Amino acid sequence: MTSGELTEWAAFEQVYGPILVHERIDVGLAQLGWIMARLWAKPRHELKLRDFMPGWYQNLTQGDAVLQGYEALMKMAEAK
Repeated sequence: MTSGELTEWAAFEQVYGPILVHERIDVGLAQLGWIMARLWAKPRHELKLRDFMPGWYQNLTQGDAVLQGYEALMKMAEAK
């Protein structure tokens, strides 16, 4: 991996959160919490998965972080 690629990955992580699986367990736990909350919440409550996501995801104000991250990865792959 070149230093440029390492810099790109570091920038990606700062914007979209961790990329390592063991660091992304918080996303899976957010999904589990969201499902459980939907099962037991009152019908009037509008619960969104975003509400259960970690802080690095909450800081993104527009668009979907997963989709944006995927698109960024595809652009990086196509540039090679």
